[in-house]
Amino acid sequence: MMSYVRLCRAFARSKASAPSAVRRFAGILMLLFLPLLFAGCGYHIAGKGGKMPGDIKTLSIPVFVNLTSKPEVESALTSAFVTELVTSVGIAELEEAEAVMYGTITSYSLTPVSYTKSDVNQEYRLTVAISVSIVKKDTGTVLWEDPAITDYEDFTVNIADVSATREAEDQALKKLAKDTSRNVKEKLLEGF
Repeated sequence: MMSYVRLCRAFARSKASAPSAVRRFAGILMLLFLPLLFAGCGYHIAGKGGKMPGDIKTLSIPVFVNLTSKPEVESALTSAFVTELVTSVGIAELEEAEAVMYGTITSYSLTPVSYTKSDVNQEYRLTVAISVSIVKKDTGTVLWEDPAITDYEDFTVNIADVSATREAEDQALKKLAKDTSRNVKEKLLEGF
């Protein structure tokens, strides 16, 4: 009878330790295979992964060409592109850069999008179209281009204060320039 009790206790001990051993083994397997699972998925924050086209390290961004009748648009867009790309590639003078980003502003338009009850314009949509290309300096090879980048930003009209409306338009342009440059940077780094 005594050996039967010992046998039951031994069996109970082995049953109790079996789940913890299985859990330990499963945990070890998970620790080993989990990094492999995520290593292959290619997940990264948009605009933070990838390389510049042609694996360039330095880029010159001359002032964009403005084909519109709106003055100073080129300054806002060029500045936004420099600010956005400086974190991904070295920005250099034309003589020292491996490649050049050329930008052309092809369109700048204001379209009314909403009206008050008395049919007075309440909100405008600012739409800007640009063409951007990156050209390798030594070979003249086009590394990346998008001839039809269009973005828009809405802003409120202040019918009582024209200067406030102009300021709202300027702020809309700055936001549009920042958003457009970020989108272009993401396309560049993602290879689109």
